[in-house]
Amino acid sequence: MQRVIRSRHGGTPPVSGTPKGTFPKSMHLLKRADFQRVYQQGKRHFSGNMTVFYLRTDAVAPAASNTQSGEVAALREQGAPARVRVGFTVPRAIGKAVERNRIRRRTREAVRFHIAELAPLSQTVDIVINPKRSALTAEFAEISSEVERAFRVVRENGGAPARPLGERRPARANKSAARKRKEPAR
Repeated sequence: MQRVIRSRHGGTPPVSGTPKGTFPKSMHLLKRADFQRVYQQGKRHFSGNMTVFYLRTDAVAPAASNTQSGEVAALREQGAPARVRVGFTVPRAIGKAVERNRIRRRTREAVRFHIAELAPLSQTVDIVINPKRSALTAEFAEISSEVERAFRVVRENGGAPARPLGERRPARANKSAARKRKEPAR
């Protein structure tokens, strides 16, 4: 008798070759204040279908008592850090709820595939992914590669250190103003 393997939801067997990553609730960025802090104080990475905001925080990684023991064991087994939190914002301008939810699901799945790549990070990082309208028609492979590239940038830069609230970003050098100063008056 041949045994049929079914997914936990009773559907068809899992597709071979599909990465087996997890993305538990403990790795989700959920609070509005956290999103605002990442937007205002963090760095940005732009790509064709999304903008990724990221910020290094000094928060302590969640203790094992805060998460289910199975989630923690699965994360350690995969090498995925418990110090990374990822949030998604899909603006209403992209489309109606069905379209926004489809983009969110596809992006979340790409994050699940690549979250283990952030394991080498030694500090806590919050990431917010803001998809663009083009993500609606993009192939999943393209979205997945952009998430992978964004995670590589986050891993290399390690996130920007958090500044105290109210502290402004350092002023950037204005190239045109520098040129005007160098030119002699006529």
